[in-house]
Amino acid sequence: MSERKYLSNFTRGSIVRATYRETEIADYAGNPLQEALPPMLTHDQLILRMQHFPAYHEADRKAPDEVRYLAIQNSMRFFVPLDIHTDLYRRINNVIRIGYAGRNPMAECQPVPKKLNLDTFDQYRGQLAPSLMSTAAGFNIAGISGVGKSFSIDRILKLFPQAIHHNEYRGRPFTHSQIAWLKIDCPFDGNPRGLCISFFKAVDGLLGTNYRNAFVKRRQLQTELLADMATVAENHFLGVLVIDEIQRLSLARSGGADLLLNFFVQLVNEIGEHVLLVGTYKPLAVLSGEFSQLRRGTGQGDLIWAYAEGWAMGPVCKVAVSRAIHS
Repeated sequence: MSERKYLSNFTRGSIVRATYRETEIADYAGNPLQEALPPMLTHDQLILRMQHFPAYHEADRKAPDEVRYLAIQNSMRFFVPLDIHTDLYRRINNVIRIGYAGRNPMAECQPVPKKLNLDTFDQYRGQLAPSLMSTAAGFNIAGISGVGKSFSIDRILKLFPQAIHHNEYRGRPFTHSQIAWLKIDCPFDGNPRGLCISFFKAVDGLLGTNYRNAFVKRRQLQTELLADMATVAENHFLGVLVIDEIQRLSLARSGGADLLLNFFVQLVNEIGEHVLLVGTYKPLAVLSGEFSQLRRGTGQGDLIWAYAEGWAMGPVCKVAVSRAIHS
């Protein structure tokens, strides 16, 4: 299948040079991936950053009809954050920072002897133990089409820099390009190869690399492409991978859906990167089919987005969703 069928559709964010600051949690200190992230926003700061009010002048009332029609369309850009947006920001913020908690590139762990004498155990007390990775911090988002899931996620992700270029950390050389988040769409046919192509295109467009030509070869196995994708994600310290339109997984054939879901679990287990899956109610049955995927998809709790106003889903809507899933 030609890779031209898979268009590059991903969200672009800001690219900055690393500026290190003191972390809010002591366990995250000394980790350049954590210290380069912006400070966490309070509720009031988040409202001010996310809200948008189109410019209005009283003279617009007397403008020609063509201008007034355009002004009506421009008013659709009006946006006021709701409680669900605050909740979503906190979840995404937690996913990114928890994912970096066990991935400190500056940590130096000395090997511990295989056999320890209890009498001399104290001499190893000062050695650094390997950092623990959290394997259940991710979450999935499900909601009806047009409710505002993608728009809200894009707006919240852009509160974080997408790419952070490091040169030196505390007097030590540290030349790396960190990708805090990456958001791409699931391929229209749910094909794992198409997902890999979209991923490499997104990274190339963000960093100016050439991963697409280097890894995407004709007749290459899907499993090999997924392994290359995991390598690129690990090399660039990808914080969270957001995959939108995940309902397209139901169209995947020859076990493609299971292959992708197992790959997402591997990303969490091996490199500590979390995956955020976004879609309609249709893929909920697929996502909850395996316990390992179900557990990692509820690390921050379920998020069922039922209304455009952001209200919590009521009992009647839950029954309707349950019927839609099992129909």
